[in-house]
Amino acid sequence: MLSFAFTLLQAASPQDSAAGKAVAATTEHVSAPVLEIMTKGGVVMIFLALCMLIAIYFIIERFIYINNRTKIDQNLVSVIKDNLKENRPDAALAYCQRTNTAQGQVMATGLNFLGSNMREIESAMETRANVEMSAMEGNLGYLSLIARIAPMLGFVGTIWGVINIFYTIAQTNGLEIGGISEGLYIKMVTSFAGLLVGIISFIGYQLFVRKVDRFAERLQEQSLSFLEVLNKSNH
Repeated sequence: MLSFAFTLLQAASPQDSAAGKAVAATTEHVSAPVLEIMTKGGVVMIFLALCMLIAIYFIIERFIYINNRTKIDQNLVSVIKDNLKENRPDAALAYCQRTNTAQGQVMATGLNFLGSNMREIESAMETRANVEMSAMEGNLGYLSLIARIAPMLGFVGTIWGVINIFYTIAQTNGLEIGGISEGLYIKMVTSFAGLLVGIISFIGYQLFVRKVDRFAERLQEQSLSFLEVLNKSNH
């Protein structure tokens, strides 16, 4: 019985090996044409590659900057309140300035206007908050621009490829389906690449805009708590 099982394993082993080689060969056969087609997309593919690199750069850059600036210190208002109770506004201001976040800078602006009326303090804090929001959204315009331009570049590449195909037909007076289909699928790669770059840029843009909007809501809550502390300390 054992010898029979061993014989079956030996018989199956070459088949499994052959199947594995067939899968590897198929994968290599599929991946090679894909790379070849991508490189045949023409000059437009160079511009799309540049758009992709720029989009990746700004996605990483905005991710780092926005994450650092949108951190919320839940204890910040409490620290300010305790320092104001002890009549130590300078200590509260120094604590806010050490906090390298938009929240800390907005609170520091409010403390710098101590002695003014509440309306002036609120206006100064709102102005500072708007400056911080603008800084966060500063480079997001590039992602929005790439999200719009990349699909159009891809479409331009496809149209240019079709023009070349019909020009060749007109010059040679020949109509070969193989040549036409090959030219079409190669040039349509530019449309695919353009849509891919556009989608990545659009998703990055929308995620960052949503993150900034959520932070603006939380910052308003913190600013309101800060103003309540100042109002109580004045009374």
